[in-house]
Amino acid sequence: MLDYKVPPLKEKVIDVSLKGRKEILQVYTWYGPAKSPCPDKEKTIVMLPGLDDSVFLYEKAFTLIRALNPSYSLLGIDLKGQGKTIEHDNTHSLKTISLEYQEEIIKSVLASYGIEKKFLMGLSYGAGVALHYAHKNPENVLGLGLIAPYVSEFKAYKPGLPGLYYFLTFLNPFTPKMTPYTLPFYFMNARLKGRLNPDTSWSPKKMRALTRLTLGILKLDTDKALDELAHLPGGVHLLCACQDAVVPIGAHRHFYNRIPASMDKSFSLEDGIGHRVLSEHPKQAARWLSRILP
Repeated sequence: MLDYKVPPLKEKVIDVSLKGRKEILQVYTWYGPAKSPCPDKEKTIVMLPGLDDSVFLYEKAFTLIRALNPSYSLLGIDLKGQGKTIEHDNTHSLKTISLEYQEEIIKSVLASYGIEKKFLMGLSYGAGVALHYAHKNPENVLGLGLIAPYVSEFKAYKPGLPGLYYFLTFLNPFTPKMTPYTLPFYFMNARLKGRLNPDTSWSPKKMRALTRLTLGILKLDTDKALDELAHLPGGVHLLCACQDAVVPIGAHRHFYNRIPASMDKSFSLEDGIGHRVLSEHPKQAARWLSRILP
């Protein structure tokens, strides 16, 4: 299949100073240039990881993606509170890591690489960040490839009584005020049951980061963002798993149906895979991406 040598991915650290803040955030990235016969038409796939993931866990997927799509460069970004970036982030100034904060990081990193044409791809939390970015900055966004994306109030789509319970919980006006106090317990319980990423060493710092990231994305109204999404030439495409134990299929179907009818869109449902598609099922992710890229 490979009759050429793909230039290797290289790790790079980008110093980012955001909106007058005194801190300098070191953002860790993986970048690989395209193997393109037309460099002036080169485009870039920008990859954003899941909540408790890192792009540095996606090496197999990245290798396959670049082999199948040689005219695209690939850039993976560990955002604030994620992967290698959180390992070297000594600041504790944010109670919530907002999507606006992550948006500014993406802008700064893309500017440092001189990237204009970009196809945004994200897993779970990263898919929510990608949607937010495209909603706020549709210019030069070729399209969206969203794997098991975050959906507003997704727990309410769980079948049976659990879904009804979560639906009624979201209607409770006191829920937003209680959320910051329930999240730490939720994550500690998930850690004890082995539901957090097994490839990560979970220090107290990283557990706090999970809470801050979650509080930031809870404010994203995915219905509103999709309803207001400007036309993207490459459309919006979903890859979801039948065995996804995190976000129910019903929530993803609802997400897909909210994508404007005027937009090119697709919904791919894979059997035999789980939520961590990029690290655990790289072949499916790479083949899916090669089908949807503009």
